[in-house]
Amino acid sequence: MRITLIMICSALFFQANSQTINNKKLIENCLENYFQYDRENIHVQFNKNRYVNSEDIGFKGYITSKNNMILAENTTNVQLIVYDAQRKIIQKKLLFASKGTFAGGIHLEDKFKAGKYYFHFFTNWMHNFIEDDSFVQTIEIIDKKETYNFDSEEPNWKTAEIKLFPEGGSIISDIINAVGVKITDCNRRGIQINDGIIVDSKSNEISHFHTNQSGNGVFYINPDLNETYTLKVISEKLTISKPLPSIQETGIVVSYKNNLSGENLLVNVKTNDKGVALYQNKTYNLLVQQNKNAILKEITFNNKQTDQIVYFDKKYLSNGVNSIRIIDENLNEITERLIYNYGSINPVTALEAKAVANDSIILSGKIDLNQANLSVSVLPADNKCAEQKRSIMGTFYLNAYLEIPEINNYSYYDPENKNRKEEMELLMLNQNRSKYLWNNIKLYPPKMSYTFDKGVTISGKVEKVIKPNSKFKVSLFSPKDNVFEETTIDEKSNFKFENFYAKDSTVFILQMMDEKNLSITTKMTTRVFSNTSPRYLVLPFEKFICPPINKTNDNFTFSAPKLEESVIKLNEITIQNNFKKLTLVSKADMSMNAQGFKIQEGQHGSVLDFIGRNGYRTGIDVENNEAYIRSSYSSNSDNAPAVYIDDIQQTDFNFLFDLEISDVDEIYIDKSGLSDTSSRSNGTIKIFLKKGVKNKYFKTKYTSMIVTNGFSPNIEYKSSYFETQKEFYYFGTLNWTPTITIKDTPYFVVKFPRGNQNEIKVQIEGFTSDGQLISEIKKIPVL
Repeated sequence: MRITLIMICSALFFQANSQTINNKKLIENCLENYFQYDRENIHVQFNKNRYVNSEDIGFKGYITSKNNMILAENTTNVQLIVYDAQRKIIQKKLLFASKGTFAGGIHLEDKFKAGKYYFHFFTNWMHNFIEDDSFVQTIEIIDKKETYNFDSEEPNWKTAEIKLFPEGGSIISDIINAVGVKITDCNRRGIQINDGIIVDSKSNEISHFHTNQSGNGVFYINPDLNETYTLKVISEKLTISKPLPSIQETGIVVSYKNNLSGENLLVNVKTNDKGVALYQNKTYNLLVQQNKNAILKEITFNNKQTDQIVYFDKKYLSNGVNSIRIIDENLNEITERLIYNYGSINPVTALEAKAVANDSIILSGKIDLNQANLSVSVLPADNKCAEQKRSIMGTFYLNAYLEIPEINNYSYYDPENKNRKEEMELLMLNQNRSKYLWNNIKLYPPKMSYTFDKGVTISGKVEKVIKPNSKFKVSLFSPKDNVFEETTIDEKSNFKFENFYAKDSTVFILQMMDEKNLSITTKMTTRVFSNTSPRYLVLPFEKFICPPINKTNDNFTFSAPKLEESVIKLNEITIQNNFKKLTLVSKADMSMNAQGFKIQEGQHGSVLDFIGRNGYRTGIDVENNEAYIRSSYSSNSDNAPAVYIDDIQQTDFNFLFDLEISDVDEIYIDKSGLSDTSSRSNGTIKIFLKKGVKNKYFKTKYTSMIVTNGFSPNIEYKSSYFETQKEFYYFGTLNWTPTITIKDTPYFVVKFPRGNQNEIKVQIEGFTSDGQLISEIKKIPVL
């Protein structure tokens, strides 16, 4: 059936006469065919968009089903690629999504120098479609060692550019035309002007206009076919002009009246007197559509009227951007116009912040919804790091359908912006078309070549020869993460764990078992890989390079740590030492060259890292994903020391990567090797565990592996320390809570240190179980 529909839609493109064909049904079939496979859309909330280089970056992602506008649960794998300003890949991460959401973060480190970075999120399923539904977030990193210059709010007047958007695609003579105007600088910053005019060839003023803060405006003109017109802006900061496009003799224009406070939509399909004669006896389909949700009505100019009026009930329109298209008898698109439907009222959160004991703030919220998933960022009220105002509504209702995304879109959804609907009308006028091109819908339905990614695959091979009809299996487990899985071994000695959630840096133990569940010692080779061939969506960088954004005279210099001011001179002190020296129990079993360490309470980290800080080089070999210990003067793996755990020699150092130093009682490091004659002078390391720590994994021969191509573990987000209160007010974060679950009660609470705040800035994003979106940015006094 699908092939038949493709052939019909393609054949219509070449037919000269299709009047006998039911175009309405064919249009519906083409829409059904193009949108039958659900698309995924991603929105990611960052706790802010500017960071100093000692901070943590935190983010929360939401994945939606585009056809149903609910959280998408088919995908678990989300790819993140981080690019620097030179468009070089800095980092790749595989993020784990559950029930349509994911959370993550990055501890900033040396590879992130000062500058701008682009975080690109996408899924494997997105490769199936021509349209780009990935998500890109731009962030800036600041070096505390350098003076920082704040960006100016002023646009770059020298790079100002005017774009014109006639509502029918062209300006037609002898009727009133609405023409959209957009004035921006090279960095797409809107330019607001109050004194734009349209003049004819004799410098007579024909019309005038103004633009808003986004640079959007409109003027109206009833042009003469034999006249030329010019748009001019002459002001103190900007002098610019642009000739209007040539006036067309006739054509078809779509305009509408969107009753912003009511339920009716009036669509006017109009032409001039010459068009009425030209389009007689021709039938057109007026299509109002978002995805496969469509309303179709036939129109003709047989009544010899220049205006064909059609009414729609807006309750049948989808929320967000809808396309209004005129389709002719040959299934060609004559013109397209975008309209935005705000739909139902969005939920509003009641927020209150109170100072409580122990210098803390409790942020309490109430939202009249029973089930929702929220993320909350709390910043000082004067924070300078959240200037990019994005909304989850702007991602899923607006940018999901625009050819050119509108990044700073929160103002179109801000309840405190009384002009938001009028501003949205101007934004819709100043769009050439939607991202869903009619020609693609008609001729190029998507081909499903990529799957929903679910987890990774751990595969391997046992060295032991497997006899036919044997019932051997491999068990895989992680003592720390309480993971236990089993799989069979095939006749070629191969095994596989599919759709598996494996975090990076996890150590898994693998053991071959017979049909009686008895372990069999054998070597295994293993690897971790994605279930699909790796392919990355290309980040849609701008093709042109703009001059840097202007800076203000407001510079900021971070304070150096004032250690000298923290030193207090004392005249006379008496020190009483109550320290009890810890005795090394196994010191006598080592040579005099051995250095002994008694592990005390409060020490953290892995044993492998501890060894790396005390005389050896340690790490993970990228070729075989195995931990190594090497002499500091050599990279040869044969120079590894002899390592013992509770006097049992170890050849598998992966266990040391997973073994916490807090589980260890004593460690002895003898680089001379005299503590053990089998060490071949490469050194000896002996580790003794604390009483009660299980050591069975070190007594039995297992195969172990360290996951390096799995999911990135989520970070434990921590707010960064700043030297002064002003630094914290400008750049700090009070709280980042990526996951708040609302269930059975409309209330939620977030508690965090006060930091002398009398007012805080809160950004809440969220998604309800029935597809409602939550997006608010508020300044709240601390009571």
